[in-house]
Amino acid sequence: MITQLSTYHDIHAIGIIRAFVAETARFFGADTQEIQQLELASEEAAAFIISALIPDKDENFKIECQPISQGVSFHFEIKGLPVDEENLPVYDSKNPTDSMDGLPFFLIESLTNAVQFENRGNDGWVLIFEKRLKVFKALALKEETDPEVLKRCAKEKLPIDLATPEDAYDLSKLTYFTYRYSYVKEIFYYRKELEEAIESSKIIAFVGKNSEGEVVINSAFFRSEHCDAIAEAGMLMSRPEYRMNRALLRLTRMQLQYIKEGDSGLRVLYSKLVTAHTRSQRLLMAYDFFPTALKLSVHDQAEFIGLDTEEVGRESLLYALTAPNGFDPFTVHVPAVHMAMTHRLFEGSEMATIVSHTALAKGKTEGSVEKYHDDRYAVITMETLGEDWLTWLRSRLHDCDSDGIITVHLHLPADQPLPKDLDEKLLEEELFYSGLTMKTLQKWELVYTLLQGQHFDFDAVQLCEDAALELKTYMAKQYKNIKAN
Repeated sequence: MITQLSTYHDIHAIGIIRAFVAETARFFGADTQEIQQLELASEEAAAFIISALIPDKDENFKIECQPISQGVSFHFEIKGLPVDEENLPVYDSKNPTDSMDGLPFFLIESLTNAVQFENRGNDGWVLIFEKRLKVFKALALKEETDPEVLKRCAKEKLPIDLATPEDAYDLSKLTYFTYRYSYVKEIFYYRKELEEAIESSKIIAFVGKNSEGEVVINSAFFRSEHCDAIAEAGMLMSRPEYRMNRALLRLTRMQLQYIKEGDSGLRVLYSKLVTAHTRSQRLLMAYDFFPTALKLSVHDQAEFIGLDTEEVGRESLLYALTAPNGFDPFTVHVPAVHMAMTHRLFEGSEMATIVSHTALAKGKTEGSVEKYHDDRYAVITMETLGEDWLTWLRSRLHDCDSDGIITVHLHLPADQPLPKDLDEKLLEEELFYSGLTMKTLQKWELVYTLLQGQHFDFDAVQLCEDAALELKTYMAKQYKNIKAN
Protein backbone atom coordinates (compact mmCIF):
# COMPACT_ATOMS: atom_id res chain seq x y z
CA MET A 1 0.00 0.00 0.00
CA ILE A 2 1.47 3.35 -1.10
CA THR A 3 0.50 6.96 -0.43
CA GLN A 4 1.89 9.64 -2.73
CA LEU A 5 2.44 13.38 -3.04
CA SER A 6 3.06 15.26 -6.28
CA THR A 7 3.79 18.96 -5.81
CA TYR A 8 5.83 21.86 -7.21
CA HIS A 9 9.53 21.38 -7.88
CA ASP A 10 10.19 24.65 -6.04
CA ILE A 11 12.01 25.53 -2.83
CA HIS A 12 8.85 27.29 -1.60
CA ALA A 13 7.00 23.93 -1.64
CA ILE A 14 9.11 22.48 1.18
CA GLY A 15 6.35 23.30 3.69
CA ILE A 16 3.93 21.14 1.67
CA ILE A 17 6.47 18.30 1.55
CA ARG A 18 7.20 18.53 5.28
CA ALA A 19 3.46 18.47 6.11
CA PHE A 20 2.92 15.38 3.92
CA VAL A 21 5.73 13.48 5.62
CA ALA A 22 4.57 14.53 9.10
CA GLU A 23 0.92 13.60 8.62
CA THR A 24 1.71 10.30 6.91
CA ALA A 25 4.05 9.35 9.75
CA ARG A 26 1.41 10.38 12.30
CA PHE A 27 -1.08 8.09 10.52
CA PHE A 28 1.27 5.15 11.14
CA GLY A 29 1.74 5.98 14.83
CA ALA A 30 4.74 8.34 14.97
CA ASP A 31 4.99 10.35 18.20
CA THR A 32 5.89 14.05 18.42
CA GLN A 33 9.65 13.48 18.55
CA GLU A 34 9.62 11.05 15.61
CA ILE A 35 7.51 13.46 13.57
CA GLN A 36 9.95 16.29 14.23
CA GLN A 37 12.87 14.10 13.18
CA LEU A 38 11.11 13.10 9.96
CA GLU A 39 10.14 16.69 9.20
CA LEU A 40 13.77 17.77 9.43
CA ALA A 41 14.98 14.79 7.37
CA SER A 42 12.39 15.47 4.66
CA GLU A 43 13.26 19.16 4.58
CA GLU A 44 16.95 18.38 4.07
CA ALA A 45 16.21 15.77 1.39
CA ALA A 46 13.84 18.05 -0.50
CA ALA A 47 16.17 21.05 -0.30
CA PHE A 48 19.07 18.97 -1.66
CA ILE A 49 17.04 17.67 -4.62
CA ILE A 50 15.40 20.98 -5.48
CA SER A 51 18.53 23.11 -5.12
CA ALA A 52 21.20 20.80 -6.52
CA LEU A 53 19.37 19.10 -9.38
CA ILE A 54 17.75 20.58 -12.47
CA PRO A 55 14.32 19.07 -13.23
CA ASP A 56 12.81 18.72 -16.69
CA LYS A 57 10.35 21.40 -17.73
CA ASP A 58 7.02 21.08 -15.87
CA GLU A 59 8.47 18.25 -13.75
CA ASN A 60 6.67 17.71 -10.45
CA PHE A 61 8.36 16.84 -7.15
CA LYS A 62 7.10 13.38 -6.11
CA ILE A 63 7.27 11.45 -2.85
CA GLU A 64 5.94 8.03 -1.93
CA CYS A 65 5.47 6.56 1.52
CA GLN A 66 5.32 2.80 2.09
CA PRO A 67 4.76 1.00 5.38
CA ILE A 68 7.57 -1.41 6.29
CA SER A 69 8.07 -3.71 9.24
CA GLN A 70 7.44 -1.53 12.32
CA GLY A 71 7.94 1.70 10.43
CA VAL A 72 7.74 3.76 7.26
CA SER A 73 9.86 4.27 4.15
CA PHE A 74 9.89 7.56 2.21
CA HIS A 75 10.94 7.64 -1.46
CA PHE A 76 11.97 11.03 -2.90
CA GLU A 77 12.03 10.95 -6.71
CA ILE A 78 15.04 12.54 -8.43
CA LYS A 79 14.56 13.39 -12.12
CA GLY A 80 17.46 15.83 -12.38
CA LEU A 81 21.16 15.16 -12.93
CA PRO A 82 22.37 11.59 -12.18
CA VAL A 83 23.66 11.12 -8.65
CA ASP A 84 27.36 10.41 -8.17
CA GLU A 85 26.77 8.22 -5.13
CA GLU A 86 30.46 7.25 -4.75
CA ASN A 87 31.54 10.88 -4.38
CA LEU A 88 28.80 12.38 -2.23
CA PRO A 89 30.12 15.07 0.12
CA VAL A 90 30.89 13.86 3.66
CA TYR A 91 30.29 16.04 6.72
CA ASP A 92 33.17 16.22 9.22
CA SER A 93 32.07 17.46 12.65
CA LYS A 94 35.71 18.30 13.49
CA ASN A 95 35.97 20.50 10.40
CA PRO A 96 32.40 21.73 9.80
CA THR A 97 33.31 24.87 7.86
CA ASP A 98 34.98 22.97 5.02
CA SER A 99 32.43 20.14 4.87
CA MET A 100 29.06 21.93 4.94
CA ASP A 101 28.00 20.32 1.62
CA GLY A 102 27.78 16.97 3.42
CA LEU A 103 25.63 18.27 6.29
CA PRO A 104 22.23 17.39 4.69
CA PHE A 105 23.17 13.70 4.31
CA PHE A 106 24.70 13.62 7.79
CA LEU A 107 21.44 14.99 9.27
CA ILE A 108 19.23 12.61 7.30
CA GLU A 109 21.33 9.61 8.41
CA SER A 110 21.32 10.72 12.05
CA LEU A 111 17.53 11.25 12.08
CA THR A 112 16.50 8.01 10.34
CA ASN A 113 17.41 4.33 10.45
CA ALA A 114 18.58 3.81 6.87
CA VAL A 115 19.39 6.01 3.85
CA GLN A 116 20.21 5.03 0.28
CA PHE A 117 20.21 6.32 -3.30
CA GLU A 118 18.65 3.93 -5.81
CA ASN A 119 19.33 4.10 -9.55
CA ARG A 120 16.20 3.28 -11.58
CA GLY A 121 17.65 3.71 -15.05
CA ASN A 122 15.25 5.56 -17.35
CA ASP A 123 13.09 6.44 -14.35
CA GLY A 124 15.88 8.44 -12.73
CA TRP A 125 17.01 8.12 -9.12
CA VAL A 126 15.30 7.83 -5.76
CA LEU A 127 16.48 8.98 -2.34
CA ILE A 128 15.08 6.54 0.24
CA PHE A 129 15.10 6.80 4.01
CA GLU A 130 13.45 4.53 6.57
CA LYS A 131 12.22 5.25 10.07
CA ARG A 132 11.32 2.61 12.66
CA LEU A 133 8.56 3.80 14.98
CA LYS A 134 8.26 3.08 18.70
CA VAL A 135 4.55 2.33 18.34
CA PHE A 136 3.79 1.32 14.75
CA LYS A 137 0.13 1.20 13.68
CA ALA A 138 -0.27 -1.13 10.74
CA LEU A 139 -3.02 -0.61 8.19
CA ALA A 140 -6.25 -2.26 9.31
CA LEU A 141 -7.34 -4.86 6.77
CA LYS A 142 -10.87 -4.56 5.48
CA GLU A 143 -13.09 -7.14 7.10
CA GLU A 144 -14.82 -9.63 4.85
CA THR A 145 -18.59 -9.55 4.67
CA ASP A 146 -20.19 -11.16 7.70
CA PRO A 147 -21.24 -14.76 6.82
CA GLU A 148 -24.62 -14.07 8.41
CA VAL A 149 -25.13 -11.11 6.08
CA LEU A 150 -24.28 -13.33 3.09
CA LYS A 151 -26.85 -15.92 4.22
CA ARG A 152 -29.52 -13.29 4.68
CA CYS A 153 -28.82 -11.65 1.30
CA ALA A 154 -28.81 -15.02 -0.47
CA LYS A 155 -32.32 -15.76 0.81
CA GLU A 156 -33.80 -12.28 0.45
CA LYS A 157 -36.74 -12.02 -1.96
CA LEU A 158 -35.76 -9.54 -4.65
CA PRO A 159 -38.56 -8.17 -6.84
CA ILE A 160 -37.44 -7.80 -10.46
CA ASP A 161 -38.68 -5.23 -12.94
CA LEU A 162 -37.60 -3.15 -15.91
CA ALA A 163 -35.40 -0.23 -14.93
CA THR A 164 -36.74 3.29 -15.31
CA PRO A 165 -34.68 6.47 -15.83
CA GLU A 166 -35.04 7.10 -12.08
CA ASP A 167 -32.92 3.98 -11.47
CA ALA A 168 -29.91 5.42 -13.34
CA TYR A 169 -28.02 6.63 -10.27
CA ASP A 170 -28.59 3.31 -8.49
CA LEU A 171 -27.22 1.52 -11.57
CA SER A 172 -24.11 3.72 -11.47
CA LYS A 173 -23.61 2.83 -7.82
CA LEU A 174 -24.10 -0.86 -8.58
CA THR A 175 -21.47 -0.62 -11.34
CA TYR A 176 -19.05 0.78 -8.77
CA PHE A 177 -19.88 -1.91 -6.19
CA THR A 178 -19.27 -4.58 -8.85
CA TYR A 179 -16.29 -3.22 -10.77
CA ARG A 180 -15.13 0.00 -9.04
CA TYR A 181 -14.06 2.15 -12.02
CA SER A 182 -12.83 -0.62 -14.32
CA TYR A 183 -16.09 -1.40 -16.19
CA VAL A 184 -15.61 -1.05 -19.94
CA LYS A 185 -19.03 0.51 -20.70
CA GLU A 186 -18.44 4.03 -19.45
CA ILE A 187 -22.07 5.08 -19.91
CA PHE A 188 -22.84 3.30 -16.63
CA TYR A 189 -20.79 5.94 -14.79
CA TYR A 190 -22.73 8.88 -16.31
CA ARG A 191 -26.14 9.36 -14.76
CA LYS A 192 -27.66 11.69 -17.38
CA GLU A 193 -26.49 9.63 -20.36
CA LEU A 194 -27.75 6.47 -18.67
CA GLU A 195 -31.14 8.06 -17.99
CA GLU A 196 -31.45 9.01 -21.68
CA ALA A 197 -30.40 5.53 -22.83
CA ILE A 198 -33.03 3.88 -20.62
CA GLU A 199 -35.70 6.41 -21.66
CA SER A 200 -35.04 5.76 -25.36
CA SER A 201 -34.79 1.97 -24.89
CA LYS A 202 -31.22 1.99 -26.16
CA ILE A 203 -30.60 0.17 -22.88
CA ILE A 204 -33.25 -2.22 -21.57
CA ALA A 205 -32.21 -3.09 -18.03
CA PHE A 206 -33.75 -5.66 -15.70
CA VAL A 207 -33.06 -4.85 -12.06
CA GLY A 208 -33.62 -6.49 -8.69
CA LYS A 209 -34.10 -4.33 -5.61
CA ASN A 210 -33.58 -5.17 -1.95
CA SER A 211 -35.90 -4.37 0.95
CA GLU A 212 -34.47 -0.82 1.10
CA GLY A 213 -35.40 -0.24 -2.54
CA GLU A 214 -31.76 -0.21 -3.71
CA VAL A 215 -30.81 -1.77 -7.06
CA VAL A 216 -28.53 -4.68 -6.11
CA ILE A 217 -28.56 -6.83 -9.27
CA ASN A 218 -28.82 -5.95 -12.94
CA SER A 219 -28.69 -7.48 -16.39
CA ALA A 220 -29.41 -5.51 -19.55
CA PHE A 221 -29.74 -5.36 -23.33
CA PHE A 222 -27.73 -2.71 -25.19
CA ARG A 223 -29.05 -2.15 -28.73
CA SER A 224 -26.52 -2.36 -31.55
CA GLU A 225 -25.65 0.91 -33.26
CA HIS A 226 -25.84 -0.95 -36.60
CA CYS A 227 -29.24 -2.65 -36.21
CA ASP A 228 -32.12 -2.08 -33.76
CA ALA A 229 -33.09 -5.76 -34.02
CA ILE A 230 -29.76 -6.81 -32.46
CA ALA A 231 -28.67 -6.13 -28.89
CA GLU A 232 -25.77 -7.00 -26.65
CA ALA A 233 -26.90 -9.05 -23.67
CA GLY A 234 -24.88 -8.74 -20.53
CA MET A 235 -23.95 -5.99 -18.10
CA LEU A 236 -24.64 -8.58 -15.42
CA MET A 237 -23.89 -6.95 -12.08
CA SER A 238 -24.43 -7.84 -8.47
CA ARG A 239 -23.35 -6.41 -5.17
CA PRO A 240 -20.92 -8.95 -3.69
CA GLU A 241 -23.28 -9.91 -0.85
CA TYR A 242 -26.08 -10.80 -3.33
CA ARG A 243 -24.08 -13.01 -5.70
CA MET A 244 -25.61 -16.20 -4.30
CA ASN A 245 -29.19 -14.93 -4.57
CA ARG A 246 -31.28 -17.03 -6.97
CA ALA A 247 -32.92 -13.87 -8.29
CA LEU A 248 -29.98 -13.64 -10.70
CA LEU A 249 -31.21 -16.76 -12.51
CA ARG A 250 -34.81 -15.58 -12.39
CA LEU A 251 -33.74 -12.25 -13.88
CA THR A 252 -31.95 -13.82 -16.87
CA ARG A 253 -34.94 -16.12 -17.56
CA MET A 254 -37.21 -13.07 -17.58
CA GLN A 255 -34.94 -11.40 -20.13
CA LEU A 256 -35.27 -14.26 -22.63
CA GLN A 257 -39.03 -14.42 -22.06
CA TYR A 258 -39.18 -10.69 -22.72
CA ILE A 259 -37.59 -11.20 -26.14
CA LYS A 260 -39.87 -14.13 -26.99
CA GLU A 261 -43.12 -12.40 -26.00
CA GLY A 262 -42.40 -8.67 -25.96
CA ASP A 263 -42.74 -6.01 -28.65
CA SER A 264 -39.19 -4.62 -28.29
CA GLY A 265 -38.29 -5.49 -31.88
CA LEU A 266 -35.20 -7.40 -30.73
CA ARG A 267 -34.48 -10.57 -32.70
CA VAL A 268 -30.87 -11.51 -31.97
CA LEU A 269 -28.84 -11.22 -28.77
CA TYR A 270 -25.06 -11.32 -28.60
CA SER A 271 -22.67 -11.16 -25.67
CA LYS A 272 -18.98 -10.45 -25.21
CA LEU A 273 -18.07 -12.78 -22.39
CA VAL A 274 -14.98 -12.25 -20.25
CA THR A 275 -12.47 -15.09 -20.14
CA ALA A 276 -10.92 -14.29 -16.75
CA HIS A 277 -13.58 -16.63 -15.34
CA THR A 278 -16.29 -18.88 -16.81
CA ARG A 279 -19.34 -18.04 -14.66
CA SER A 280 -21.04 -15.77 -17.18
CA GLN A 281 -20.11 -18.16 -20.01
CA ARG A 282 -21.80 -21.09 -18.29
CA LEU A 283 -24.91 -19.04 -17.62
CA LEU A 284 -25.40 -17.88 -21.21
CA MET A 285 -24.54 -21.24 -22.76
CA ALA A 286 -27.40 -22.65 -20.65
CA TYR A 287 -29.68 -20.24 -22.56
CA ASP A 288 -28.56 -21.52 -25.99
CA PHE A 289 -25.94 -18.89 -26.78
CA PHE A 290 -23.29 -20.33 -29.10
CA PRO A 291 -19.80 -18.88 -29.72
CA THR A 292 -18.78 -17.49 -33.11
CA ALA A 293 -15.58 -15.51 -32.41
CA LEU A 294 -12.81 -15.06 -29.85
CA LYS A 295 -11.41 -11.54 -29.51
CA LEU A 296 -8.00 -11.67 -27.85
CA SER A 297 -6.24 -9.05 -25.71
CA VAL A 298 -8.89 -6.33 -25.94
CA HIS A 299 -8.28 -4.32 -22.79
CA ASP A 300 -6.84 -4.51 -19.30
CA GLN A 301 -8.69 -6.94 -17.04
CA ALA A 302 -11.69 -5.56 -15.19
CA GLU A 303 -11.55 -5.55 -11.40
CA PHE A 304 -14.33 -7.70 -9.98
CA ILE A 305 -15.02 -6.66 -6.41
CA GLY A 306 -15.02 -9.63 -4.05
CA LEU A 307 -14.50 -12.15 -6.85
CA ASP A 308 -11.25 -14.07 -7.33
CA THR A 309 -10.23 -14.28 -11.00
CA GLU A 310 -7.22 -15.60 -12.83
CA GLU A 311 -4.68 -12.83 -13.40
CA VAL A 312 -4.51 -12.65 -17.20
CA GLY A 313 -3.03 -9.18 -17.70
CA ARG A 314 -5.25 -8.27 -20.67
CA GLU A 315 -8.82 -9.47 -21.05
CA SER A 316 -10.01 -11.50 -24.01
CA LEU A 317 -13.69 -11.69 -24.96
CA LEU A 318 -15.73 -14.61 -26.27
CA TYR A 319 -18.38 -13.44 -28.75
CA ALA A 320 -21.56 -15.56 -28.54
CA LEU A 321 -25.15 -15.10 -29.71
CA THR A 322 -28.66 -16.51 -29.73
CA ALA A 323 -32.00 -15.86 -31.42
CA PRO A 324 -34.84 -16.90 -29.08
CA ASN A 325 -37.36 -16.82 -31.96
CA GLY A 326 -34.98 -18.26 -34.54
CA PHE A 327 -32.65 -16.78 -37.17
CA ASP A 328 -33.62 -15.70 -40.65
CA PRO A 329 -31.66 -17.63 -43.31
CA PHE A 330 -28.24 -16.03 -43.94
CA THR A 331 -25.10 -16.73 -45.95
CA VAL A 332 -21.49 -16.13 -44.90
CA HIS A 333 -18.39 -16.22 -47.09
CA VAL A 334 -15.17 -17.51 -45.55
CA PRO A 335 -11.80 -18.57 -46.99
CA ALA A 336 -11.85 -22.26 -47.93
CA VAL A 337 -9.12 -23.09 -45.40
CA HIS A 338 -11.43 -22.05 -42.54
CA MET A 339 -14.64 -23.75 -43.75
CA ALA A 340 -14.44 -26.69 -41.33
CA MET A 341 -13.87 -24.48 -38.26
CA THR A 342 -16.69 -22.14 -39.32
CA HIS A 343 -19.11 -25.06 -39.78
CA ARG A 344 -18.21 -26.18 -36.27
CA LEU A 345 -19.02 -22.74 -34.87
CA PHE A 346 -22.37 -22.49 -36.66
CA GLU A 347 -23.70 -25.87 -35.58
CA GLY A 348 -25.93 -23.80 -33.27
CA SER A 349 -27.76 -22.28 -36.26
CA GLU A 350 -29.61 -24.35 -38.83
CA MET A 351 -30.22 -21.23 -40.96
CA ALA A 352 -26.55 -20.60 -41.85
CA THR A 353 -25.18 -21.26 -45.33
CA ILE A 354 -21.38 -21.22 -45.37
CA VAL A 355 -19.61 -20.81 -48.71
CA SER A 356 -16.10 -20.03 -49.94
CA HIS A 357 -16.81 -18.22 -53.21
CA THR A 358 -14.06 -15.94 -54.50
CA ALA A 359 -14.09 -12.93 -56.81
CA LEU A 360 -11.67 -10.37 -58.21
CA ALA A 361 -11.61 -7.19 -56.14
CA LYS A 362 -12.78 -4.10 -58.04
CA GLY A 363 -12.87 -0.38 -57.35
CA LYS A 364 -11.50 1.31 -54.23
CA THR A 365 -11.36 -0.02 -50.69
CA GLU A 366 -13.60 1.69 -48.15
CA GLY A 367 -13.33 1.32 -44.40
CA SER A 368 -12.61 2.91 -41.04
CA VAL A 369 -10.29 2.65 -38.05
CA GLU A 370 -11.32 3.00 -34.40
CA LYS A 371 -8.49 3.41 -31.89
CA TYR A 372 -8.77 3.01 -28.15
CA HIS A 373 -5.49 4.54 -27.03
CA ASP A 374 -5.90 3.81 -23.31
CA ASP A 375 -6.25 0.11 -24.14
CA ARG A 376 -3.66 0.18 -26.98
CA TYR A 377 -6.36 -1.49 -29.08
CA ALA A 378 -7.83 -0.80 -32.53
CA VAL A 379 -10.58 -2.14 -34.78
CA ILE A 380 -10.05 -1.84 -38.54
CA THR A 381 -13.27 -2.34 -40.49
CA MET A 382 -13.14 -2.86 -44.26
CA GLU A 383 -16.61 -2.26 -45.70
CA THR A 384 -15.54 -2.89 -49.31
CA LEU A 385 -12.44 -4.73 -50.56
CA GLY A 386 -11.22 -2.97 -53.68
CA GLU A 387 -8.19 -3.59 -55.88
CA ASP A 388 -6.06 -1.67 -53.42
CA TRP A 389 -7.27 -3.56 -50.33
CA LEU A 390 -3.86 -4.86 -49.27
CA THR A 391 -2.11 -1.49 -49.71
CA TRP A 392 -4.97 0.20 -47.85
CA LEU A 393 -4.71 -2.31 -45.00
CA ARG A 394 -0.91 -2.13 -44.71
CA SER A 395 -1.10 1.65 -44.42
CA ARG A 396 -3.61 1.41 -41.52
CA LEU A 397 -1.61 -1.31 -39.77
CA HIS A 398 1.55 0.81 -39.99
CA ASP A 399 -0.35 3.78 -38.57
CA CYS A 400 -1.63 1.67 -35.65
CA ASP A 401 1.87 0.39 -34.94
CA SER A 402 3.22 3.96 -34.93
CA ASP A 403 0.53 4.91 -32.40
CA GLY A 404 1.59 2.18 -29.95
CA ILE A 405 -1.38 -0.12 -30.67
CA ILE A 406 -0.60 -3.69 -29.60
CA THR A 407 -3.86 -5.44 -30.54
CA VAL A 408 -5.71 -5.01 -33.85
CA HIS A 409 -8.96 -6.72 -34.77
CA LEU A 410 -9.69 -6.65 -38.47
CA HIS A 411 -13.33 -6.91 -39.57
CA LEU A 412 -14.02 -7.95 -43.19
CA PRO A 413 -17.38 -8.24 -44.98
CA ALA A 414 -18.60 -11.85 -45.01
CA ASP A 415 -21.74 -11.18 -47.06
CA GLN A 416 -19.84 -11.10 -50.39
CA PRO A 417 -17.27 -13.26 -52.22
CA LEU A 418 -13.68 -12.71 -51.05
CA PRO A 419 -10.39 -12.23 -52.91
CA LYS A 420 -8.85 -15.60 -53.72
CA ASP A 421 -5.58 -14.94 -51.89
CA LEU A 422 -7.14 -13.14 -48.91
CA ASP A 423 -6.08 -15.50 -46.13
CA GLU A 424 -2.52 -15.93 -47.45
CA LYS A 425 -1.98 -12.17 -47.66
CA LEU A 426 -3.41 -11.63 -44.19
CA LEU A 427 -1.09 -14.28 -42.73
CA GLU A 428 1.86 -12.43 -44.27
CA GLU A 429 0.73 -9.42 -42.17
CA GLU A 430 0.53 -11.75 -39.11
CA LEU A 431 -3.27 -11.59 -39.02
CA PHE A 432 -5.03 -14.85 -38.18
CA TYR A 433 -8.66 -16.03 -38.39
CA SER A 434 -10.68 -15.60 -35.18
CA GLY A 435 -14.32 -16.27 -36.19
CA LEU A 436 -17.30 -14.12 -37.24
CA THR A 437 -19.53 -11.46 -35.69
CA MET A 438 -23.01 -10.28 -36.70
CA LYS A 439 -23.52 -6.69 -37.87
CA THR A 440 -27.13 -6.75 -39.12
CA LEU A 441 -29.63 -9.58 -39.55
CA GLN A 442 -28.11 -10.31 -42.99
CA LYS A 443 -24.58 -8.94 -42.64
CA TRP A 444 -21.73 -10.74 -40.94
CA GLU A 445 -18.06 -9.83 -40.56
CA LEU A 446 -14.99 -12.03 -40.54
CA VAL A 447 -12.66 -11.30 -37.62
CA TYR A 448 -8.86 -11.52 -37.86
CA THR A 449 -6.40 -10.74 -35.06
CA LEU A 450 -2.99 -9.10 -34.98
CA LEU A 451 -0.96 -9.18 -31.74
CA GLN A 452 2.01 -6.80 -31.78
CA GLY A 453 4.78 -6.46 -29.23
CA GLN A 454 3.20 -8.87 -26.76
CA HIS A 455 3.63 -12.50 -25.83
CA PHE A 456 0.11 -13.91 -25.67
CA ASP A 457 -0.67 -16.81 -23.34
CA PHE A 458 -3.57 -18.84 -24.74
CA ASP A 459 -3.61 -20.98 -21.59
CA ALA A 460 -4.78 -17.93 -19.59
CA VAL A 461 -8.00 -17.75 -21.65
CA GLN A 462 -10.61 -19.65 -19.64
CA LEU A 463 -13.41 -21.24 -21.67
CA CYS A 464 -15.99 -23.92 -20.94
CA GLU A 465 -17.88 -24.60 -24.20
CA ASP A 466 -16.52 -27.23 -26.61
CA ALA A 467 -16.69 -25.18 -29.82
CA ALA A 468 -15.09 -22.20 -28.06
CA LEU A 469 -12.26 -24.42 -26.82
CA GLU A 470 -11.75 -25.77 -30.36
CA LEU A 471 -11.63 -22.21 -31.72
CA LYS A 472 -9.01 -21.25 -29.14
CA THR A 473 -6.86 -24.25 -30.10
CA TYR A 474 -7.33 -23.41 -33.79
CA MET A 475 -6.24 -19.80 -33.23
CA ALA A 476 -3.30 -20.82 -31.05
CA LYS A 477 -2.01 -23.06 -33.84
CA GLN A 478 -2.19 -20.18 -36.36
CA TYR A 479 -0.45 -17.84 -33.90
CA LYS A 480 2.31 -20.39 -33.27
CA ASN A 481 2.88 -20.83 -37.00
CA ILE A 482 3.12 -17.05 -37.49
CA LYS A 483 5.69 -16.73 -34.72
CA ALA A 484 7.72 -19.63 -36.12
CA ASN A 485 8.04 -18.00 -39.57
